[in-house]
Amino acid sequence: MKYSMTVLALVAIFIASPRAARAEEDVDVEKLYKKAVGSCVYIIVPGVGSGSGSLIDLETKMVLTNYHVVTEKKDVFVQFPMYRKDGSIDTEKDKYKDNVPAGKAIKGTVTYRDKSRDLALVQLDRVPLGTEAIPLALTSVKTGATTWNIGCPGAVAQVFSITEGKVRALGIEKIDYGDQLVHAKFVTTTNPGNPGDSGGPLLDKRGFQVAVTQGVLTDAQLVGKFIDISEVRAFLNEKKITIKELGDGAVDKPKPKEEPKLVTVPKTGETTPPVVEPKKDVPDNTATPAQEREASELLRRSKLFSMGDDNRATYMAKLQEIIKKYPGTMAAKEAKKILVDVK
Repeated sequence: MKYSMTVLALVAIFIASPRAARAEEDVDVEKLYKKAVGSCVYIIVPGVGSGSGSLIDLETKMVLTNYHVVTEKKDVFVQFPMYRKDGSIDTEKDKYKDNVPAGKAIKGTVTYRDKSRDLALVQLDRVPLGTEAIPLALTSVKTGATTWNIGCPGAVAQVFSITEGKVRALGIEKIDYGDQLVHAKFVTTTNPGNPGDSGGPLLDKRGFQVAVTQGVLTDAQLVGKFIDISEVRAFLNEKKITIKELGDGAVDKPKPKEEPKLVTVPKTGETTPPVVEPKKDVPDNTATPAQEREASELLRRSKLFSMGDDNRATYMAKLQEIIKKYPGTMAAKEAKKILVDVK
């Protein structure tokens, strides 16, 4: 009986452990997508085709994509997701295509390219109100990690689709496409990428970009190729481009704690304890949980007016209302940041 109980206990542990591991890996994919898709773009290159990309710096309005998406073209047309009044994304590709001849697409200029790494940077004329840049990871993703890529496949009538996969391997490779030899560090995954996804971001569970969608091997099953984030950072460094870090690199290191200094009295040479100045009264702006929820909901609703110049005045007014009504909330802090960025 003791032996049986021991076996049962071991079996229970064996079964529970994978469940615990899976629980740690659980990701709210809908939330991740909603957070990241606003930084993704659909790129149309006249005379070449279309692809995807990601906004990596708001201040310089810089979009990251593949070289083979833009080739040697200088001018491209870029579009962020279009939102309906209910907050959902309009994904009908034909509407985005129609925006180009209608003059509604954003003009972009290809400023830097690296054919060997299959990377390129596009500077935009403008960025829609409320748009944020996507955080770039500092280091490579790990083998076995779950990843998601957002793109605009050419064979699909919708844009900004998302797929999930696992990292199979990482390593330096040379891939000869005939008219282009790519020599870079690749992330190989099971994400089922398609033509048109090229240039879009590969995301980790935090929503950080860990690679750039590059291609898919047609003679192999579930083998997607992505340019590793280390190649992106090397590309930026070589071109002397500095971006505002939003991911790992944005974490401030804690300042070292200063030890109190002893004060020496000149006449006797004796020491006295350090003088501790009384704390100045600081107004308490700490918001209650209820205020945080209310402010967060107002901010969410205000972002429905973030798309399009016609909504600019309404959007800014709603942000100012949040700051005035809920000054101590995280939503007010974000509203202030958005107002600074859009001015």
